Amino acid sequence: MGYLLKVIAMILVAVLQAAGGTVAPLEVLGLVVLAALWVIQEKYCRHLILIALEYVLIFALGFISPFILILCGVLAFDLAGRGLYWQVLLLLPAGIYHLEGERLGAYAVLLALCASSGYLSHILSVRKESFRVVYDRERRNRYALEEARAQLLASTREAARLAEIQERNRIAREIHDHLGHRLAGILLQLQAAVKALDRDEEKARELFKKSVTGLAQSLDLLRDTVYNIRPRDQLGVEYFQQIIDDFQFCPVKFSPRGDIASLTAAQTETLASIVKEALTNASRHSRATQVEVQLEVREKIVRLYFRDNGVGSAKIHEGMGLIGMRERARNAGGTISFNPEGGFQIVCVLPRDKQGKNLAGGW
Repeated sequence: MGYLLKVIAMILVAVLQAAGGTVAPLEVLGLVVLAALWVIQEKYCRHLILIALEYVLIFALGFISPFILILCGVLAFDLAGRGLYWQVLLLLPAGIYHLEGERLGAYAVLLALCASSGYLSHILSVRKESFRVVYDRERRNRYALEEARAQLLASTREAARLAEIQERNRIAREIHDHLGHRLAGILLQLQAAVKALDRDEEKARELFKKSVTGLAQSLDLLRDTVYNIRPRDQLGVEYFQQIIDDFQFCPVKFSPRGDIASLTAAQTETLASIVKEALTNASRHSRATQVEVQLEVREKIVRLYFRDNGVGSAKIHEGMGLIGMRERARNAGGTISFNPEGGFQIVCVLPRDKQGKNLAGGW
């Protein structure tokens, strides 16, 4: 805007001088020097000394033609645009010295208008810089959150891998230290029984009996080992059904679809936590008489839908419960949305791919 104002002011001065019929060479030279000062300020240096030189030059050219004082409006704009509002008053003496009557009043109005424009330009510039700083900060925070989420997903996968390796090692030790030694001993007994079969049938029969007893004990040990490997808590439909059965506030209609047992332990825990928190909120705030929960496992996504017929809310206030749901969904690579109209509704979508792809763009 500063460029435009300076061009308009220079054209206006040139038109008024041409209308007057006489243009002094010194005046043309002064205008050229003034334009050079503007270029220097815009391109290289914006020092106050240059503005002071402009003012001195315009004041001097005012002795040749009072129309030159129009360019003081440009100075008023520059000063106000830099936040130097009181310094605009220093431009009044030039008008007082060279002008009088209506011209002096017009000069004062010109300074006021240009200073107001400069003030608005300054405010816009400050706000633009403030918005830029806020935007940069938010962008850095967003990148930091994305990096933290990626690290968390990587840590979760690594923890799951380490847990799997640890469980495999435990099973291997269990089989080697107990079942392996028992079977090795039984094999030796059977070999001894075969050798003693021709020489001492009674001893061979006794060894066979011991081997049968040892095999029975080994089978029991194998069953115990398999039982310890199998999780005591079922992570399929029964796990979610148990959570809903424990909810006594109002009836809950639970509709599972798809292979719920195919969910990973992390996904099951995430969805179960969201269901528990949603049921707790319904009992505390909704005054609902019916709750509907849908859990659908598709090829690429898992969709959880929750709705109560309670009072709802005109505006959502995300407390620790809703914030916790949102964080769990994000950490699992998914999205979650809340709708307070017509009761309270929650829709959570998690990816089924192993990479935990972010669903911010939707499916």
